[in-house]
Amino acid sequence: MASREEYIDKLETQLREWNTQIDKLQEKANKESQDLKAKVDERLVTLQKKRGQLRDKLDKIKDSGDETFDDIKADTEKLWKDVKKGFSEIREIVTE
Repeated sequence: MASREEYIDKLETQLREWNTQIDKLQEKANKESQDLKAKVDERLVTLQKKRGQLRDKLDKIKDSGDETFDDIKADTEKLWKDVKKGFSEIREIVTE
């Protein structure tokens, strides 16, 4: 199991990568039809909200002690999976 600090580093790195991916997906969507762009934009808004929630969880983890880390981590893992799924869905739309 990763330590609290390793988990924080992993999550920060992933959030930075997702920021870059969101920008790239938005750029691709802007080159597509209005219908496709609207679908992607809608999903990107949801994805950005979840990413913001992850950022909030990361801040809580940073401010928490080791005793509450596992509780916060469980919620964070669920959000993490949701964001990954959201990226997959957007990629499928853009590459259709």
